[in-house]
Amino acid sequence: MSRRSTVSYRQPVRGRALVLAVLLAGCAAPAPVGPLPDADGVQRRFLLTPGETELVSASPDDIPQIVELATRRSPGEIAERRRTEEIRLDQLAYFFRSPDGQAYLLETGPKALVRGAPAESCPVQVSIRSDGDDPRARGAIGEALAQCHADLAALGADPDCGCRLLAHDVILRADPAEFEYAIDLPTRLFRGGRLDPVTYFARAELNDAGERLVIVESGDTEIVRLLYTDPGARSAGARFPDGTTVEAVRDPVGFDRGRLRESFTLTDPQGARLRVIVGP
Repeated sequence: MSRRSTVSYRQPVRGRALVLAVLLAGCAAPAPVGPLPDADGVQRRFLLTPGETELVSASPDDIPQIVELATRRSPGEIAERRRTEEIRLDQLAYFFRSPDGQAYLLETGPKALVRGAPAESCPVQVSIRSDGDDPRARGAIGEALAQCHADLAALGADPDCGCRLLAHDVILRADPAEFEYAIDLPTRLFRGGRLDPVTYFARAELNDAGERLVIVESGDTEIVRLLYTDPGARSAGARFPDGTTVEAVRDPVGFDRGRLRESFTLTDPQGARLRVIVGP
């Protein structure tokens, strides 16, 4: 059994409380090794092995090879290597600022996080948690990579898009810079085909029902709230402050600092065509 969690561009996240901590996943060694929980029992560190961070699957055919490369050493063996570094949670904005990163931390047991590569033009991210005794998360890694390729195909993404393993359990497989997170992305509004000169920003949320929200604001003023349940959908709902609700056409583009760049085309309460472009 396995369960997909955090952001996956074909299946929603289940609603749950989000916290900024995760208990250390089990490892193969009989005694605890590697980054230990702090005194309160909360895991706040990840492992990073410099020079062994780039693991990209070009097609479903090479998934077994990527899984083998990622899991040839146990978490305990990785922790004991001289070159291994410990990265604190507060150095990884994605895991404490992003709703999806927080959800990954909350999951216990074998888990893996995969993102389309190059992220700028391959708008897919998948997180899988596998049930059962799999201390090296082989099953979670393989399933996350396979789902990433399936989601890319379903979206009609560029055939050159691959799937990059970002993390599994407490092990990072990407440079810490890949775990940036922009709380607010600059957003452009085109009203009736004309660019609105006001500066807007969009922030992302997950609600208790597992719905994804993109909230467009100018200062403290909310302009429109865009909502979708299936992150792979080409349609979304839109709600304006006056209570007006309309349908929107959605187009995911890629990632920028941990945030999904995407656009929405809809009609505003006055009946004018409105295009919302989230991201630079």
